[in-house]
Amino acid sequence: MSRGESHTLKQTGNADAAGATPAISSRLGSWPILALVFGFLVLVLRILSLGSGLTYVVTNPVLLKEAMRAAAGQAVSTVDTANMLPTGVPVSGFQARAMGEIAWRAGQTTTAEAWFVQGLTGSPSAFLSQFELCRLYWDKGERDKAREDCRGTKTSAIYWLNRGYEADQAGDRAEALAAFQMAGSVDPELTAAWQQAGHTLFALGRFEEAIPAYERVVALEETPPADVIQSLGWSYLKLNEPLAARRILTRGLELYPYQQLLFLAMAQTYRDAGDMDTADEWYARLLDRWPRDARGWASRGEMALADGRYGDAVDYFQETVNIQPDDVGYWVSLATAAAADGNLSLAATAYKKGMALRPDDAALWLRSGRFLVETGRGEEAVAVLEHVLELEPDNGEAAALLAGLRGTTP
Repeated sequence: MSRGESHTLKQTGNADAAGATPAISSRLGSWPILALVFGFLVLVLRILSLGSGLTYVVTNPVLLKEAMRAAAGQAVSTVDTANMLPTGVPVSGFQARAMGEIAWRAGQTTTAEAWFVQGLTGSPSAFLSQFELCRLYWDKGERDKAREDCRGTKTSAIYWLNRGYEADQAGDRAEALAAFQMAGSVDPELTAAWQQAGHTLFALGRFEEAIPAYERVVALEETPPADVIQSLGWSYLKLNEPLAARRILTRGLELYPYQQLLFLAMAQTYRDAGDMDTADEWYARLLDRWPRDARGWASRGEMALADGRYGDAVDYFQETVNIQPDDVGYWVSLATAAAADGNLSLAATAYKKGMALRPDDAALWLRSGRFLVETGRGEEAVAVLEHVLELEPDNGEAAALLAGLRGTTP
């Protein structure tokens, strides 16, 4: 190759190389634009695919606002709110709850129920609809369905517990009991639900039902509350099961050695079993610690009276009226013991104290009048019996006793 050809080729090559640079730069510069366009297309497709989701997000606050308006007593159209929901998409628990609430407040119970049922899907908010459904059943009086539908929704247990407290404060024990039992059904580990259910059953005198509720608390709590142990022990006593009562009370005294009621209940277990000596020992132990416990003295007085130890009974009942002078029952017990012991003056005084505390108690005044007649205190008896007839004009016994004192026919 000649030098000229070589030079020509070199120039040509350089020219090709120089011409290639702008072409490559042009192609590289278009990639960011293509990427931007591609990303935009992906975003558009993504938005289109999530259109229903966006509708869901935008719709929820509006539905919530409408549901709150309905709950506040404002008129809200169920048709208009239903039209806000996205089409072709399953209703979420949140949406179903809002729609059901609106229908419920509008008096459309069946429609509300249908909405709540529709919300029982696999969505994360399905539990909201489930809770409202069982609440709807509850208010409709379908308690069994409510318990079944609320089973497993532990987060709602506190709601039912508080509902029970409200009913109890309002004096509706039956409703309170149902709510407490509902809370325990929803969350079997909720000690407060069983405890309150037990207390309500105990107050209603349903001791056989109270026992399982209390025993549930004992099983759940390493250190059961003292009031649960006391009430459980008394429940067993009410059912004439002193051994079962003694079992739980023994545990209670280990946990709460300074609970007076546990001593009283333990003594009662021996009284019910006919072991009066041991019962009296328990009362004595109680009074050694708490000498001003009127219940302890009264219990000893009852036992002494039943055993014919009238002098001891008088002493014990005297202690009770010294501690609680406003208790009519203690004065009547003292009068009974004093009369049995032959201390008629003390008996008359005790009856007078009782009558002064209960001026409208016809039965107490008649009892006192009977005592006065039987012990030859006719003048005092007349005034007492006349008062009985003022309270109960048709009281035949009072009229007969008064006639006998006056020597007339009633």
